[in-house]
Amino acid sequence: MTTTLPILFNNRHILPEGRLPLRITQGAQLETVKYAMRNGLDLGVCMDETSPIGAGIGTRVTIEDFHMSQNEGVLTIIVCGKESFVIDGIRENESGIVEARCQALPAWPQREVSNDAAPLAERLLIMFERYPELSSLHKQPNFDNLTWLCQRWLELLPIPASEKQVLMAAHTCTDTAEYLLSLMKDPH
Repeated sequence: MTTTLPILFNNRHILPEGRLPLRITQGAQLETVKYAMRNGLDLGVCMDETSPIGAGIGTRVTIEDFHMSQNEGVLTIIVCGKESFVIDGIRENESGIVEARCQALPAWPQREVSNDAAPLAERLLIMFERYPELSSLHKQPNFDNLTWLCQRWLELLPIPASEKQVLMAAHTCTDTAEYLLSLMKDPH
């Protein structure tokens, strides 16, 4: 299915079922958020447009909450990932908002966590315990679902954007799980 979404460029990935706070800067980002809210639209969140690989793959998100920092005057929105997409084209609309024509990517099938993949769940649980602000974003964590775990790790780890985009484009979480487990076995 093809859809058109107002786009926020960001240096962080969000994936389906993920929740992420995004700091919105004055100017184009704030205007994009206002446009989406005013028109009841979801947003597309993509890697920063200045990255060498371009915007490529992003995620359609809904805005769940927002707040303005009193001392900094910065808007933070909490977004929830719905589905990943690949961009077919980008243009500026009549309101000056950057929009993308997006083709939805198939959702990764849900998979149970095998014994071999258990470290992904164990270490993410430790992260959630160590960083309560991370845990608070995920009201219903699903540590038994390998797909959910892989998506959360891709959001968290500082993996090069080009590698994340390749993994996000896959049809299952298998390659991502193998990649993540190899990182855990061979710390750099």
